[in-house]
Amino acid sequence: MNEYSHFSVAVEDVVSPETVVQNTDWRLLRRLALPRRLNNPGGGTVKHALVLDVETTGLSHDIDEVIQLAMLPFTYELDTGRILEIDHGRAFEGLREPRVPISDEAGLVTGLTKEMVAGKTIDPEMVDMLVADADLIIAHNASFDRGMVEKHWSCFGEKPWGCTLSSVDWLREGFSAGKLDYLGMQFGWFYDAHRALADCEACLALLAQELPQSGHRIMSAVRDAAMKEEYLIRAVDAPYDERLKLKERGYRWRPAELPLGKVWWTITSNPTAEIDWLRAEIYGGDANVPTHKVTALNRFSERLWEAQP
Repeated sequence: MNEYSHFSVAVEDVVSPETVVQNTDWRLLRRLALPRRLNNPGGGTVKHALVLDVETTGLSHDIDEVIQLAMLPFTYELDTGRILEIDHGRAFEGLREPRVPISDEAGLVTGLTKEMVAGKTIDPEMVDMLVADADLIIAHNASFDRGMVEKHWSCFGEKPWGCTLSSVDWLREGFSAGKLDYLGMQFGWFYDAHRALADCEACLALLAQELPQSGHRIMSAVRDAAMKEEYLIRAVDAPYDERLKLKERGYRWRPAELPLGKVWWTITSNPTAEIDWLRAEIYGGDANVPTHKVTALNRFSERLWEAQP
Protein backbone atom coordinates (compact mmCIF):
# COMPACT_ATOMS: atom_id res chain seq x y z
CA MET A 1 0.00 0.00 0.00
CA ASN A 2 2.32 2.78 1.26
CA GLU A 3 6.09 2.38 1.43
CA TYR A 4 6.30 3.88 4.92
CA SER A 5 3.98 3.21 7.82
CA HIS A 6 1.73 5.81 9.41
CA PHE A 7 2.10 4.02 12.75
CA SER A 8 5.00 4.35 15.18
CA VAL A 9 4.16 0.94 16.65
CA ALA A 10 4.46 -2.22 14.55
CA VAL A 11 1.93 -5.04 14.82
CA GLU A 12 4.63 -7.40 16.11
CA ASP A 13 5.37 -4.92 18.91
CA VAL A 14 1.86 -5.52 20.22
CA VAL A 15 0.80 -8.97 19.04
CA SER A 16 2.95 -12.03 19.66
CA PRO A 17 4.02 -13.80 16.44
CA GLU A 18 3.26 -17.07 18.23
CA THR A 19 -0.39 -16.24 18.83
CA VAL A 20 -2.79 -18.97 17.79
CA VAL A 21 -5.74 -16.62 17.40
CA GLN A 22 -6.70 -16.01 13.79
CA ASN A 23 -6.28 -12.37 12.73
CA THR A 24 -9.87 -12.45 11.44
CA ASP A 25 -10.99 -12.68 15.08
CA TRP A 26 -9.36 -9.48 16.33
CA ARG A 27 -8.53 -5.95 15.27
CA LEU A 28 -5.67 -3.74 16.34
CA LEU A 29 -6.07 0.02 16.79
CA ARG A 30 -2.89 2.07 16.93
CA ARG A 31 -2.34 5.79 17.43
CA LEU A 32 -1.90 7.59 14.12
CA ALA A 33 1.65 8.89 13.63
CA LEU A 34 2.19 10.30 10.14
CA PRO A 35 5.83 10.18 8.97
CA ARG A 36 7.47 12.85 6.83
CA ARG A 37 7.19 10.59 3.79
CA LEU A 38 4.65 7.90 2.94
CA ASN A 39 5.99 6.97 -0.51
CA ASN A 40 9.01 7.72 -2.66
CA PRO A 41 8.45 9.45 -6.01
CA GLY A 42 7.90 7.07 -8.89
CA GLY A 43 8.78 9.46 -11.68
CA GLY A 44 5.29 10.75 -12.37
CA THR A 45 3.95 14.28 -12.14
CA VAL A 46 3.97 15.59 -8.57
CA LYS A 47 1.26 17.98 -7.37
CA HIS A 48 0.87 20.06 -4.22
CA ALA A 49 -2.24 19.92 -2.06
CA LEU A 50 -3.45 21.11 1.30
CA VAL A 51 -5.64 19.38 3.87
CA LEU A 52 -7.74 21.81 5.91
CA ASP A 53 -9.93 21.61 8.97
CA VAL A 54 -11.74 24.17 11.13
CA GLU A 55 -13.36 24.31 14.51
CA THR A 56 -16.18 26.83 14.82
CA THR A 57 -18.53 28.49 17.28
CA GLY A 58 -21.41 26.45 15.85
CA LEU A 59 -22.84 24.98 12.66
CA SER A 60 -24.46 28.01 10.99
CA HIS A 61 -22.70 29.47 7.97
CA ASP A 62 -24.67 32.66 8.46
CA ILE A 63 -23.97 33.28 12.15
CA ASP A 64 -21.03 31.21 13.38
CA GLU A 65 -17.31 31.82 12.92
CA VAL A 66 -14.02 29.95 12.78
CA ILE A 67 -12.22 29.69 16.12
CA GLN A 68 -9.46 27.32 14.98
CA LEU A 69 -7.91 26.78 11.57
CA ALA A 70 -5.40 24.08 10.65
CA MET A 71 -3.69 23.37 7.32
CA LEU A 72 -1.29 20.57 6.41
CA PRO A 73 0.57 20.73 3.05
CA PHE A 74 1.58 17.59 1.20
CA THR A 75 2.60 16.33 -2.23
CA TYR A 76 1.09 13.47 -4.21
CA GLU A 77 1.66 11.66 -7.48
CA LEU A 78 -0.93 12.67 -10.04
CA ASP A 79 -1.19 9.40 -11.97
CA THR A 80 -1.31 7.03 -8.99
CA GLY A 81 -2.73 9.19 -6.21
CA ARG A 82 0.06 8.07 -3.89
CA ILE A 83 0.80 10.49 -1.07
CA LEU A 84 4.49 11.36 -1.13
CA GLU A 85 5.78 13.93 1.35
CA ILE A 86 3.93 15.46 4.29
CA ASP A 87 5.29 18.89 5.11
CA HIS A 88 4.95 18.86 8.89
CA GLY A 89 7.38 21.78 9.10
CA ARG A 90 4.89 24.07 7.33
CA ALA A 91 1.80 22.77 9.11
CA PHE A 92 -0.33 25.59 10.48
CA GLU A 93 -2.70 25.70 13.42
CA GLY A 94 -4.08 28.93 14.83
CA LEU A 95 -6.83 30.23 17.07
CA ARG A 96 -8.97 33.31 16.58
CA GLU A 97 -11.34 35.17 18.86
CA PRO A 98 -14.85 35.27 17.34
CA ARG A 99 -17.41 38.03 17.57
CA VAL A 100 -20.11 35.54 18.57
CA PRO A 101 -20.07 33.23 21.59
CA ILE A 102 -18.93 29.62 21.36
CA SER A 103 -22.01 27.41 21.64
CA ASP A 104 -22.21 24.88 24.44
CA GLU A 105 -22.20 22.04 21.94
CA ALA A 106 -19.14 23.38 20.09
CA GLY A 107 -17.32 23.81 23.37
CA LEU A 108 -18.03 20.22 24.36
CA VAL A 109 -16.94 18.87 20.97
CA THR A 110 -13.76 20.93 20.54
CA GLY A 111 -12.71 21.57 24.11
CA LEU A 112 -12.12 25.22 23.17
CA THR A 113 -13.30 27.96 25.52
CA LYS A 114 -13.65 31.72 25.23
CA GLU A 115 -10.64 32.09 27.53
CA MET A 116 -8.48 29.99 25.18
CA VAL A 117 -9.33 32.08 22.10
CA ALA A 118 -9.43 35.50 23.80
CA GLY A 119 -7.17 37.96 22.00
CA LYS A 120 -6.10 35.37 19.40
CA THR A 121 -5.82 36.20 15.71
CA ILE A 122 -4.76 34.30 12.61
CA ASP A 123 -2.18 35.98 10.37
CA PRO A 124 -3.84 36.35 6.94
CA GLU A 125 -0.46 36.50 5.22
CA MET A 126 0.43 33.05 6.58
CA VAL A 127 -2.90 31.72 5.31
CA ASP A 128 -2.36 33.32 1.90
CA MET A 129 1.13 31.85 1.61
CA LEU A 130 0.09 28.27 2.33
CA VAL A 131 -2.98 28.43 0.12
CA ALA A 132 -1.04 29.95 -2.79
CA ASP A 133 1.18 26.86 -3.08
CA ALA A 134 -1.70 24.39 -3.23
CA ASP A 135 -3.17 23.00 -6.45
CA LEU A 136 -6.08 21.49 -4.51
CA ILE A 137 -7.58 22.02 -1.05
CA ILE A 138 -9.19 19.02 0.63
CA ALA A 139 -11.44 18.81 3.68
CA HIS A 140 -13.60 16.13 5.24
CA ASN A 141 -17.02 17.72 4.70
CA ALA A 142 -15.86 20.56 2.45
CA SER A 143 -19.41 21.88 2.13
CA PHE A 144 -19.09 23.04 5.74
CA ASP A 145 -15.41 23.99 5.91
CA ARG A 146 -15.26 25.95 2.66
CA GLY A 147 -18.23 28.12 3.54
CA MET A 148 -16.67 28.90 6.91
CA VAL A 149 -13.16 29.82 5.75
CA GLU A 150 -14.34 31.90 2.79
CA LYS A 151 -16.09 34.19 5.29
CA HIS A 152 -12.72 35.12 6.79
CA TRP A 153 -10.06 34.58 4.09
CA SER A 154 -10.84 35.34 0.44
CA CYS A 155 -7.89 33.30 -0.87
CA PHE A 156 -9.86 30.08 -0.33
CA GLY A 157 -12.30 31.15 -3.01
CA GLU A 158 -9.56 31.12 -5.64
CA LYS A 159 -8.66 27.43 -5.37
CA PRO A 160 -10.27 24.14 -6.42
CA TRP A 161 -11.61 22.03 -3.56
CA GLY A 162 -12.10 18.33 -2.93
CA CYS A 163 -13.92 16.42 -0.19
CA THR A 164 -13.13 13.07 1.40
CA LEU A 165 -16.66 12.77 2.77
CA SER A 166 -18.72 13.30 -0.39
CA SER A 167 -16.30 11.94 -3.02
CA VAL A 168 -16.59 8.32 -1.87
CA ASP A 169 -19.70 6.17 -1.64
CA TRP A 170 -18.71 4.91 1.79
CA LEU A 171 -21.74 2.64 2.12
CA ARG A 172 -20.93 0.79 -1.10
CA GLU A 173 -17.32 0.48 0.05
CA GLY A 174 -18.50 -1.38 3.14
CA PHE A 175 -18.64 1.39 5.75
CA SER A 176 -21.79 2.24 7.69
CA ALA A 177 -20.86 5.92 8.17
CA GLY A 178 -18.55 8.58 6.82
CA LYS A 179 -17.37 10.21 10.04
CA LEU A 180 -13.63 10.73 10.06
CA ASP A 181 -12.94 9.10 13.42
CA TYR A 182 -15.08 6.07 12.53
CA LEU A 183 -13.33 5.62 9.16
CA GLY A 184 -9.96 5.88 10.87
CA MET A 185 -10.87 3.05 13.23
CA GLN A 186 -11.91 0.90 10.28
CA PHE A 187 -8.46 1.43 8.77
CA GLY A 188 -6.77 0.66 12.09
CA TRP A 189 -5.99 3.94 13.83
CA PHE A 190 -7.25 6.32 16.47
CA TYR A 191 -6.32 9.94 17.10
CA ASP A 192 -7.29 12.95 19.20
CA ALA A 193 -10.36 13.95 17.19
CA HIS A 194 -11.99 17.39 17.01
CA ARG A 195 -8.83 19.42 17.19
CA ALA A 196 -8.14 20.94 13.81
CA LEU A 197 -4.57 19.77 13.10
CA ALA A 198 -5.25 16.25 14.39
CA ASP A 199 -8.26 16.08 12.07
CA CYS A 200 -6.03 17.23 9.18
CA GLU A 201 -3.59 14.40 9.87
CA ALA A 202 -6.44 11.89 10.01
CA CYS A 203 -7.86 13.18 6.73
CA LEU A 204 -4.45 12.91 5.08
CA ALA A 205 -3.98 9.36 6.38
CA LEU A 206 -7.39 8.53 4.90
CA LEU A 207 -6.33 9.92 1.51
CA ALA A 208 -3.41 7.47 1.51
CA GLN A 209 -5.64 4.38 1.87
CA GLU A 210 -7.10 2.10 -0.78
CA LEU A 211 -10.84 1.49 -0.86
CA PRO A 212 -11.72 -2.13 0.00
CA GLN A 213 -14.31 -2.74 -2.74
CA SER A 214 -13.22 -0.64 -5.72
CA GLY A 215 -9.51 -0.82 -4.94
CA HIS A 216 -9.11 2.87 -5.80
CA ARG A 217 -6.79 5.03 -3.78
CA ILE A 218 -8.87 7.60 -1.91
CA MET A 219 -6.68 10.50 -3.07
CA SER A 220 -7.43 9.58 -6.69
CA ALA A 221 -11.16 9.26 -5.94
CA VAL A 222 -11.21 12.71 -4.33
CA ARG A 223 -9.31 14.35 -7.16
CA ASP A 224 -11.44 12.67 -9.84
CA ALA A 225 -14.61 13.88 -8.09
CA ALA A 226 -13.18 17.40 -7.79
CA MET A 227 -12.42 17.56 -11.52
CA LYS A 228 -15.83 16.20 -12.51
CA GLU A 229 -18.10 18.58 -14.41
CA GLU A 230 -21.53 18.86 -12.84
CA TYR A 231 -24.52 21.18 -13.01
CA LEU A 232 -26.69 22.90 -10.45
CA ILE A 233 -30.37 22.41 -11.33
CA ARG A 234 -32.96 24.75 -9.81
CA ALA A 235 -36.58 23.64 -9.88
CA VAL A 236 -37.94 27.19 -9.84
CA ASP A 237 -41.63 27.50 -8.94
CA ALA A 238 -42.04 23.75 -8.58
CA PRO A 239 -45.60 22.94 -7.48
CA TYR A 240 -45.92 22.59 -3.72
CA ASP A 241 -47.75 19.28 -4.05
CA GLU A 242 -44.68 17.74 -5.74
CA ARG A 243 -42.28 18.42 -2.85
CA LEU A 244 -42.20 14.80 -1.64
CA LYS A 245 -41.34 13.56 -5.10
CA LEU A 246 -38.47 16.07 -5.27
CA LYS A 247 -37.17 15.03 -1.84
CA GLU A 248 -37.26 11.37 -2.81
CA ARG A 249 -35.11 12.15 -5.86
CA GLY A 250 -32.54 13.92 -3.68
CA TYR A 251 -33.52 17.56 -4.16
CA ARG A 252 -32.82 19.93 -1.27
CA TRP A 253 -34.70 23.03 -0.22
CA ARG A 254 -32.94 26.40 -0.24
CA PRO A 255 -34.59 28.81 2.23
CA ALA A 256 -36.15 32.05 1.05
CA GLU A 257 -33.78 34.23 3.10
CA LEU A 258 -30.74 33.07 1.08
CA PRO A 259 -29.77 34.47 -2.34
CA LEU A 260 -31.87 32.79 -5.04
CA GLY A 261 -33.69 30.94 -2.30
CA LYS A 262 -37.17 29.48 -1.99
CA VAL A 263 -36.28 26.77 -4.48
CA TRP A 264 -35.68 23.02 -4.70
CA TRP A 265 -32.27 22.19 -6.12
CA THR A 266 -29.86 19.37 -6.91
CA ILE A 267 -26.48 18.82 -8.53
CA THR A 268 -26.12 16.33 -11.37
CA SER A 269 -23.65 15.24 -14.03
CA ASN A 270 -26.50 14.69 -16.52
CA PRO A 271 -28.48 17.94 -16.74
CA THR A 272 -30.43 16.91 -19.84
CA ALA A 273 -31.88 13.84 -18.15
CA GLU A 274 -32.68 15.81 -15.01
CA ILE A 275 -34.47 18.58 -16.90
CA ASP A 276 -36.47 15.97 -18.83
CA TRP A 277 -37.50 14.36 -15.53
CA LEU A 278 -38.58 17.68 -14.04
CA ARG A 279 -40.69 18.57 -17.05
CA ALA A 280 -42.32 15.15 -17.13
CA GLU A 281 -42.79 14.49 -13.41
CA ILE A 282 -42.93 17.90 -11.72
CA TYR A 283 -44.07 20.57 -14.16
CA GLY A 284 -46.21 18.37 -16.41
CA GLY A 285 -44.91 20.03 -19.54
CA ASP A 286 -42.36 22.46 -20.89
CA ALA A 287 -40.73 24.71 -18.29
CA ASN A 288 -37.66 26.90 -17.97
CA VAL A 289 -35.16 25.11 -15.69
CA PRO A 290 -32.12 27.23 -14.80
CA THR A 291 -28.80 25.38 -14.83
CA HIS A 292 -25.31 26.46 -13.83
CA LYS A 293 -21.96 24.70 -14.21
CA VAL A 294 -20.38 23.36 -11.02
CA THR A 295 -16.59 22.99 -10.94
CA ALA A 296 -13.92 22.50 -8.29
CA LEU A 297 -13.61 26.29 -8.09
CA ASN A 298 -17.17 26.89 -6.92
CA ARG A 299 -18.29 23.51 -5.58
CA PHE A 300 -19.16 23.62 -1.85
CA SER A 301 -19.13 27.44 -1.96
CA GLU A 302 -21.93 29.94 -1.50
CA ARG A 303 -20.42 31.69 -4.54
CA LEU A 304 -22.06 29.01 -6.65
CA TRP A 305 -25.34 30.82 -6.03
CA GLU A 306 -23.97 34.32 -6.35
CA ALA A 307 -22.76 33.55 -9.88
CA GLN A 308 -26.20 32.60 -11.14
CA PRO A 309 -27.52 34.52 -14.18
